[in-house]
Amino acid sequence: MDGKQYLANKYQEVDVSTATPLHLVVMLYDAAIRSLEEARGHMERKDISGRSRAINKCNAIIAELQSSLNLKEGGDIASSLNRLYDYMKTTLLRAGVEQNPALIVEVSGLLENLRSSWKQIESGASASVLESAKMEALQNAGLSGDSGTVEGGKPFSISA
Repeated sequence: MDGKQYLANKYQEVDVSTATPLHLVVMLYDAAIRSLEEARGHMERKDISGRSRAINKCNAIIAELQSSLNLKEGGDIASSLNRLYDYMKTTLLRAGVEQNPALIVEVSGLLENLRSSWKQIESGASASVLESAKMEALQNAGLSGDSGTVEGGKPFSISA
């Protein structure tokens, strides 16, 4: 392993170990999508073992996402995701057997849509956490609410 690869691996380890649960989900989708891009490339080059490894990696990621679903408390959304993950895994199996890149593209599109949704949820949660932290910092500084007075009676307001 060269120095650049070593540093990239170390950076990824830190990124994973410090990521929020929502960011970890987005990272899993990113890895699954990358695996499918690799699988398509291997398929085009007629590299069966490379294609199989890449599809298997994607299936393992999908299985991990699926195993994290809380089907008891997740309601219809968890049930729908569970069925969708089953469909993706079956479709990827077919893609490998039939040597059909269109099926890989289909699953990749589904994963990209889900990734986009999770990224929006992550961004909303991050904004909410940031706003809460900002409000807590203001309160710790002796300020409170959206507008009010600074210690000493001077008025202030907060604008985002």
